[in-house]
Amino acid sequence: MAHPLETHDRLNLGAAVFLAKASQAAYSEDASADAWAKSEGFPGGVKSFSRENVQGFWAVQGQIALLALRGTQSTAHWIRNLTLAPSNHQWGRVHLGFHDGIVDVEPDMQEFIGAARNARFVWVTGHSLGGALALIAAARLKMSGISSTTYTYGQPKMCFSNFADRFASELPGRYVRFVNQNDIVPRVPPFYVHFGNLKRIVRPGVLESFSLESAAAAPDPVTRPQLAAAKATIEASVMESAVAIAASGIDKPLVIDSELPPLTNQQFLELKIALEADAGLEGAGLEFALPSFKDHGIANYITLLTQIRDQS
Repeated sequence: MAHPLETHDRLNLGAAVFLAKASQAAYSEDASADAWAKSEGFPGGVKSFSRENVQGFWAVQGQIALLALRGTQSTAHWIRNLTLAPSNHQWGRVHLGFHDGIVDVEPDMQEFIGAARNARFVWVTGHSLGGALALIAAARLKMSGISSTTYTYGQPKMCFSNFADRFASELPGRYVRFVNQNDIVPRVPPFYVHFGNLKRIVRPGVLESFSLESAAAAPDPVTRPQLAAAKATIEASVMESAVAIAASGIDKPLVIDSELPPLTNQQFLELKIALEADAGLEGAGLEFALPSFKDHGIANYITLLTQIRDQS
């Protein structure tokens, strides 16, 4: 039986589930990631790396080469500290933090390039911040003569249109971006753009409900003004989409091509203020109460994509 990554299909649900699990494994301790890879068709295990604030692993087996980048452990903390500074890349303008992240792991990229040089199927993946890093890594590979395919999950916006156009020209059809329902992270930061083949996961009984009842029931010190700001910032702009999904009559999880609107700069600032007021709360802040943050977890991506794959 062929490995799920032995494919050149532009959208392969078997590969989507496998790479979501690889993105999850990138969060694990080195030994756990190694054990996962060995159980999933990479008997040689993984080569883990950690430099500055960038972690991940790579693995090669036969005709398959895989590079997985780790995301952020705390969505709220990442958004609170997210700046808008761009940087120049050979292909165009990209977010400074994502650009510098791949520069930091250049020795590891060189190792992977050497190991992947003769592979037929080269894959790059990541969740959240790791997804943005994955795109910079895919560009780095292409500049070394290696064409990879990239699947990302809950990835933030990371570039200007000139980089997006160049990537699409250099690696046509080789980038699929998964968004789970009302995930907040793909809607930030302002001024940057998305591109690629969007696949947004939806399921019945979820998008139809955007009330803040669960957040309102959270214990103090989460305050009503913070909840009101979060509602205005995150949820009001997705109601039209929610109504449309509810009216469609879907009865099982599926992927669609429509995207939620990005946060404006003002909405982004309001969100950062609301999250700053939550800083230090354990299990009672907005990150733990709002669907937009819960939808960001990689485990949710894996569960729903597995259901969609199995019913196809």
